[in-house]
Amino acid sequence: MEVLRVWEERLRELGVRVANALVEMGDLEGAARHLRGLADAEPASPGVDTDSHGAALCMAELRAMEALVWLRIGDVAAARQCAADVAKDEAKAQVTSGYLDALVLMADGDFDAAAERWRELYQRAEWDGLAAQNLAVSLLYTGKIAEARKLLEALIEKGNSFHALTFNLATVYELCTEQARTKKSTLAESVARMPLREEGWEKQAVDFKL
Repeated sequence: MEVLRVWEERLRELGVRVANALVEMGDLEGAARHLRGLADAEPASPGVDTDSHGAALCMAELRAMEALVWLRIGDVAAARQCAADVAKDEAKAQVTSGYLDALVLMADGDFDAAAERWRELYQRAEWDGLAAQNLAVSLLYTGKIAEARKLLEALIEKGNSFHALTFNLATVYELCTEQARTKKSTLAESVARMPLREEGWEKQAVDFKL
C-alpha cells in the first residue's frame, strides 16, 4: 500500500502543477475549479487511507490554494467558504486558517477587523514578515499611517526587502511627507547595502516607486 500512497501523492502534486500552469495562462477560474476537484477527489486506490495525517494536510493545503485563487478573481464568498473548509481540518492537518481569514476580511473591505486579525498573527510571531506587512496595509487603509510606517520600517531594519514591502513603504512616504523622493532614495540605498542572500535578488526603480 505504500507504493499506492506514493503514487497518489505524485498525482496530486501533478494536479497542483496543472493548476499553477492555468494561473500562469490567466485562466484563474479554471485553476480554482481544478483545485476544488483535486480536494474533493477520492483516492483512486481503495487501500489508501484518506484519514491519514498526510491526506488531511494535503486537502487543507488545496483548499488554501483555491482560496487564494478566488481572492485573485475577486470572489470573496468562494474564498470565505474555502477558508471555512481549511478551519474544519485545522486541528488534524495543522494548517492555520488565520491568514486566509485575514485576507478574506481585507478583500471584503473590512480593514478594521483585518487589522485586528493580522495583529493577533503578528503578536504570535513578530518575525513573520507576511503578517507584519499586511497589518501595515490594513492600518494604512484605516488611516493609521504612522503606525503602518513604523511597522514597515522595522521590517526593513530586520533585513527584509521583498517587493510588496518596499513598494508599500514608498507609498507611505508619498502619503506622509513632502520629502518622499529623498526617503525613497534612502530606502533604496538601505536595501542595496543588505547582504546578498543565497537565493539572490534584484531590485528595480519601480520597487521603490522612483
